[in-house]
Amino acid sequence: MFERAFVGRAAELAALTTTFTGPDAPWLLLVDGPAGIGKSRLIAEFVGAAHCRVLMVTGTEDARAQPRYLADDIVEQLDESSDEASAAPQAGMPDSSEIVASSPDGADLARRVRRELGAKQTLLVVDDLQWSDLESLRLLNFLIRNRPVRGFRLLLAFREGGCPPSIARSVRAPRVRTVQVRVPPFTEADVDGLLPGEDPRRRARLLSASHGNPLYLTLLADLPDRELDRALRGEEPDPASNDFAALDRTIRAELAQLPETERLVAQAIAVCGVPPDFELLCATAALTESVVVAAVDGLVGRGVVGVGDGAVTFAHPLIRTAAYRVSGHAWRAMAHRRAALALRARDASMPSRARHLEHALLGADEIAGAELRLAAEQVLADAPAASARWLSAAARVAPATDDPLAEALALGRAQLLSGAAAQAGETLEPAAATTGRHQLEALLLSARCARMLGRIDQARTLLAHGATLPRRPGDGPVQLELAILEMQDHQDSEGRDRLTALFDSDAIDDPAVRAAATALRCLGLLADARIVEAAQLYDPCDRAFGRLTDAALREVVHAAPVFGWCAYFLDRDASGLRQLDRAIAVSRRFGRTYALAELHTVRAYCLAKLGRLNDAIAAADEATDAATTFHYPDLLSFAGALKLRTLQLTAAPEAVAAQWHTVAALPRPTMRWWRQVVETTLADTARALPGPMPTEDRPGPLHPTHLARAAHAAIVIGDLSTADTLITRAEAAAAATATTQSARPTRIPDASAPVGDASVDAESPSAADERSNAGIEPTLVSCRTGDPAVSDAAPPSRAGEGLGSQVGAAALARADYAAAIGDTAAAAAAAEMAIAAFARAGMVVNRAQAELFAGAIAGRRGDFGEATSRFAAARAAFTETGAVRLLDEVTTAQRRLAGAQRVGAPAALTRREREVAELAAHGHTNKAIAEHLYLSPRTVEDHLGRVLRKLGLTGRAGIARRLGDLDGADSSA
Repeated sequence: MFERAFVGRAAELAALTTTFTGPDAPWLLLVDGPAGIGKSRLIAEFVGAAHCRVLMVTGTEDARAQPRYLADDIVEQLDESSDEASAAPQAGMPDSSEIVASSPDGADLARRVRRELGAKQTLLVVDDLQWSDLESLRLLNFLIRNRPVRGFRLLLAFREGGCPPSIARSVRAPRVRTVQVRVPPFTEADVDGLLPGEDPRRRARLLSASHGNPLYLTLLADLPDRELDRALRGEEPDPASNDFAALDRTIRAELAQLPETERLVAQAIAVCGVPPDFELLCATAALTESVVVAAVDGLVGRGVVGVGDGAVTFAHPLIRTAAYRVSGHAWRAMAHRRAALALRARDASMPSRARHLEHALLGADEIAGAELRLAAEQVLADAPAASARWLSAAARVAPATDDPLAEALALGRAQLLSGAAAQAGETLEPAAATTGRHQLEALLLSARCARMLGRIDQARTLLAHGATLPRRPGDGPVQLELAILEMQDHQDSEGRDRLTALFDSDAIDDPAVRAAATALRCLGLLADARIVEAAQLYDPCDRAFGRLTDAALREVVHAAPVFGWCAYFLDRDASGLRQLDRAIAVSRRFGRTYALAELHTVRAYCLAKLGRLNDAIAAADEATDAATTFHYPDLLSFAGALKLRTLQLTAAPEAVAAQWHTVAALPRPTMRWWRQVVETTLADTARALPGPMPTEDRPGPLHPTHLARAAHAAIVIGDLSTADTLITRAEAAAAATATTQSARPTRIPDASAPVGDASVDAESPSAADERSNAGIEPTLVSCRTGDPAVSDAAPPSRAGEGLGSQVGAAALARADYAAAIGDTAAAAAAAEMAIAAFARAGMVVNRAQAELFAGAIAGRRGDFGEATSRFAAARAAFTETGAVRLLDEVTTAQRRLAGAQRVGAPAALTRREREVAELAAHGHTNKAIAEHLYLSPRTVEDHLGRVLRKLGLTGRAGIARRLGDLDGADSSA
């Protein structure tokens, strides 16, 4: 446990220190709050700032039976203070032994202490007043009613609700000026100051779990995540754990000093777990009702427990953890046994009995074994980890003899669903190897284990063996699982054949299997670049998943990522996220935690594409945490690659470099699809490739993006011929993504347009420089090749337009090429097409990058007003999405634009802007101009605004003169 910084108590400290501002300030200071809230820490800071004599005494529970123990402490400190002031006692002032001896009834003691306290300005602090003895309380009451001198101050600190009644009455006496400070819980900012090095997500969790109590907060911060989870879920803590040293020194030590009956009852409450009623509590503690009632009242008074709604609950889960650990192992085991028997007698639910039987001291017990097995079956869907523990306990107390393979299958299923893939694989091995009615399901579960552990070949072998077994009702998930693995590993023909057989079988009648199989078929079509057919299948698939009950979705939740990828590739990310969010909720609700790693990974990619960059990083972190917890190594680097791409847009270079090294150090995914993503991301991020990006002839939903990225790389190294070929292929592939084949795709401007432009300034930056500063390279990786990925609620493509993400990528590559060969007109047209396409797909950051590129091209063409407008739009989008690293590129482009403008020279106007300017110069109103040119008044306003910006004017008055300057400049040229 670390030394805590003093944070979050500025207002409370100020309320205390201002009492020293003058003799008429409040002099009785009351500080209260619950245990652990930081009263003593606040007092220590206050005392350190006090410029007077300070006497401090502290009440303790074990000493409160000793008469006058606090008063004696005060007298001793007075004596020490007098010794410091003078080597010999002052005349007429007795030492402490004389004061005590001459005061049998306390009255003389009080008068003499009051006199000594008045000898000099003094602050007397009494901490933990609730543990004060009666005689000392009488002394304090006397001092409150008879203030020694005007410079005396008394600070009394006590637990919430623990102010002694006699003190409360004295506080209300006349001429007693008080200030009361109630120490509040920590806020989020306080926790940030207390734990500056902690992960922000864990800090937020600690704040919520601690209820803002600094003591609980620091104790929880010291715990490893596994024990933190157990404590917050209310599970029985591991008594053998060595992770509770700080807990033992604080809460557990305090509980150990409780009177015996109160300690036993606190232990029994901890064993009961779920807030118990008094009947169960009495049975667990093995005490009579009257004894338990008295003990509970004592615990309530100490702030250990509370009573409400007919149950007893601890003030905080950490107190329960301490109470559970303070009991001996044997006592705890017998207490669990007593609780289980009491629940059996009242015919309570099987799970409530099982949670005690699991920890009870049992011998061979067939009844208990049967109860544990039944309870495990009942909670499998909601709490598979508990189910696995109860099945193991049942095997210990009542080994099964009639069907051991069924026992192994049940235990392996529970272990897998709780994320223990390696353990589950070992448990399932006998059932998977033995011919019989359990073999098929054992093979399926074993294959899932192997897949989670990155053993793809083993998983495929197991499922292939299962597929050869005689068909039985309910084997649809086997075929589905194998098809998923085959298609993710690019064995498309095998996956298609298996799906065809599945759709021809009775298994497809199951709505859950049908929804999952439809999603997989959609993904297969996308892998073959059959975008039209995939798009037609997407909406029925979306509806099929939406119609599933939570219980049905639970059984195919491992297929939900397939649907998520379909949404991602078809620019339907918003609807995909809705289904993914639901699948995550179902996985958590029903204990299907093994699916969370992949679900969060797909969700991270969709969020990044939607421009929700911070959310995408959080989702990638969730995926990493789940993959680590459930031993899913393939997803560690796959999710890490997405985070790396996103950090490029949002974080400092050091953070990007650190993430690069983290991902590079991880093993590459076994699955070919994911491995390709990771390798592409690392290579692209490091910019390690000396030549064009390698291309893959195999078609896929992101093939245009892949080709476009390779074209950008070719342009950077000056290989324009290769770039032109790649872009032509990208344009054709993008056009093929149109949702109807009958519509003719719009042609992207190519290099055949006339080159050169009279408005290009001789000192304009090179096209290569503009490319590197306009952020035109794709920023996020796809699941197949690495693609531009940032968007906001993408609607479906309109007929004939193609997928916006792919059309935009190809168009931006064409714009880059046109700029490289000096064809700024074609570059501007292609950039406009990219902007429109990315907007259609909702890809906010990619659209802003295209805006930035279009602004650079406008600057090269001399349209500085247009360039400024484009740069402003890009800056706003980058700021809104959190892509702050791209803001530097905007600033660089703006500086180049400013340098390209001749000082004092008016900018060129378009033909329409010139017409508007001339009419305005002749005094026509906006309405008159609109009627004359057949435009809307709003359009006239827009044109006039650009005219004024280009001419460097703030109003119409100078338009005529600036038009003359512009004409003169043109004639001289």
